Amino acid sequence: MQQRLGVEHLNQPITSQLVETAIMNTERTINELSELSPTWLSFCNEKLQLASESLGFLLKQRVRFYEKGYPSRDLDYLKLIDHQIEELKQVYLSFYRFAPGVVHRLKYEEREIYAWLMLQPELGHDLDNLMCGLNILNDLEPAVAKVFAVQSQIENFDSVLAELIEGQSKNSSFYLDCLRLRQTLSIGLIKRWVNAGSIPPQAAFPILAVQDVAEGVEWINENAREDQYLFECLITKSDRGTWFRQQFGIETGSVLSTQAVTYAKLLELKECMAFDIDAPMAPVHFVLSGDWQRTSEIVEYIEQIDECDGEVWVQALYVVYGSLLPLGPNHVGVEYEWHEVVDLLRDWIDEEKHIQNVASRLGSALSFESTLEAMQDTNIDVQFRIWLWRQLCIQSRVYVPWDMAMSVEQQERIFNGLKLNPSLSVRFNLRGSNAVVGY
Repeated sequence: MQQRLGVEHLNQPITSQLVETAIMNTERTINELSELSPTWLSFCNEKLQLASESLGFLLKQRVRFYEKGYPSRDLDYLKLIDHQIEELKQVYLSFYRFAPGVVHRLKYEEREIYAWLMLQPELGHDLDNLMCGLNILNDLEPAVAKVFAVQSQIENFDSVLAELIEGQSKNSSFYLDCLRLRQTLSIGLIKRWVNAGSIPPQAAFPILAVQDVAEGVEWINENAREDQYLFECLITKSDRGTWFRQQFGIETGSVLSTQAVTYAKLLELKECMAFDIDAPMAPVHFVLSGDWQRTSEIVEYIEQIDECDGEVWVQALYVVYGSLLPLGPNHVGVEYEWHEVVDLLRDWIDEEKHIQNVASRLGSALSFESTLEAMQDTNIDVQFRIWLWRQLCIQSRVYVPWDMAMSVEQQERIFNGLKLNPSLSVRFNLRGSNAVVGY
């Protein structure tokens, strides 16, 4: 695990001028390509173009694996992707040693690949390279940029991010979030940066609030409007249900926004538990409640919609039933056509195999333990895992940073740490009672 950065670890700020100088230095290597023979330059371009076709696809596939489920070490295809990526990286490193400009020119042609390469230890140990890679992360898809940054293994990566924030980088909020997810961010640094204006209050104070820092909690209480900062508000309240009812009213119709309705389901507020299958977040509502009595209605609904709209419901059913479901989300469109999926689910309902005794998660009782198991399931998409994580934090009264972009090693450490704290399990599993454990 990386060391948390404190104010004492800061070196000189990295200013925008230093970043511009780094970019100019890499431009110089591109200009030097004119000294190569046309034959050599053509050879380099051809080989890198071929490598980029494969590497670009593999990097996208890898991010998709992290989005669609827990990146387990047991996933053979993910291991194969990582192996092939490592082999292809050697091609770029060889050409970089021959002429750095041929690799730096990729920032105009293959921005994802270029950013990834500059964030690899072999090239990112050079500060100019690292600054150039970080500079274009903002141009990439957010999920891709986050995976590249959060999983970078460059030794001084966190220090460089901190020094860029010190230098008032335009991307400071993103760098702050990366430090948060890499679990190297200290409270002292956040306070320093927000006081200096290096990061905006709306980026800093929510992080402080979930760590129960008084200034953060106070800012959230003063600045939360309607359903803004609902997660942070609920984490910091000792009586979440009472606060929520006071904030939104006790009538179901008073909870207007989609997000507020979903948090009401998470809190299991009885007046908000009516199930609307047409609601935008209905699959998530079903997962949060684990209410198997809705399953027959859901399968009837699935029979009326196409695969595009129905696949998310198969995923939701899997979160509730796990291996008890007659198929997994990964089987849709691969082993079974959509009409076959519908037939399997209908037969399953007709045989009453969906009936459970209690609210369920992965076929077991909805509990702290089964929720952790779901968080480490390779078939549960990030759209469900993010809400399971919020449920874990709020109902267990604990905050741990988590994001799908984290490496499997980091995610393992987080979940293993949660498993070692029995009081969290007690709090979560007593969520429906009047008992408040630890308060």
